[in-house]
Amino acid sequence: MSPNEGQRTRAGVSVAGRRLAAAEVAGYRVMDASYAGGQALANHTHPRPALSFVARGSFRETSRRGVTVCTAGMLHVRPSEELHANEFDPLGSRLLIVEPPVEAALGDRRIRRLLGRSTVVRDGTVRTIARQLRWELYHRDTASDLAVEGLVLALLAQLVRVTASDDGLPRLSVSARLERARDFIDANFARTLSLADVATVAELHPSSLARAFKRRFEMTPWQYQRRRQIAWVKAELLRGDRPIAALAHEAGFADHSHLTRAFQAAEGLPPSAVRRKSG
Repeated sequence: MSPNEGQRTRAGVSVAGRRLAAAEVAGYRVMDASYAGGQALANHTHPRPALSFVARGSFRETSRRGVTVCTAGMLHVRPSEELHANEFDPLGSRLLIVEPPVEAALGDRRIRRLLGRSTVVRDGTVRTIARQLRWELYHRDTASDLAVEGLVLALLAQLVRVTASDDGLPRLSVSARLERARDFIDANFARTLSLADVATVAELHPSSLARAFKRRFEMTPWQYQRRRQIAWVKAELLRGDRPIAALAHEAGFADHSHLTRAFQAAEGLPPSAVRRKSG
């Protein structure tokens, strides 16, 4: 995903996100960009492939392949010329974006294979390299170009390694995938999440995720999300005196009444009773 708007990106087109820092080295474009909360981009394409690392927030991408959700710490590989639309986190997103030159993909079979299909990667080494790249964008000196080029190549090498399985995805155990699903719900409990959203992050079929999640955590993903919402509201009720209607909105409930019904079902008393006790 490039921070350029329009049906097709071109050099010089204004950014849809705010470009905070950028460099171009050996044909590779590297940029740090921020996107406003709730920002949406209609269907568009880019002439170059892109590696988009989520430093903060999240984004949802819709293409002919389906819906992909990426949260902080994840990297998305998008092929060139793929028609897609984007929606960004309600609280805003920060992305490090690397656009390789098309010639690089053509010249190396491994890189060509990597950049030829949409892939989501969550890997510690990838996170470390991405953070080093961001640091280099803001601390320029006489060796910066060398450092950026080396880090980009290291990033590509690591991505080739972790996507080298037959299906192009890192080999994760079901347990690790379920932990990833739970972490995603924890980080996004106030958003409207579909089972497909959570399954995409876990790299499992939705029905497989639903069965495995219930076996592991003794509740469905939806029930787990509702429990997280209630726990957050309860903590806020005990912590301060903000209006209950405001807490309902922030926790992802439709309104005060919706929160009250859900809270009473879970806790056996309405939010106002917890507020009175805390006072």
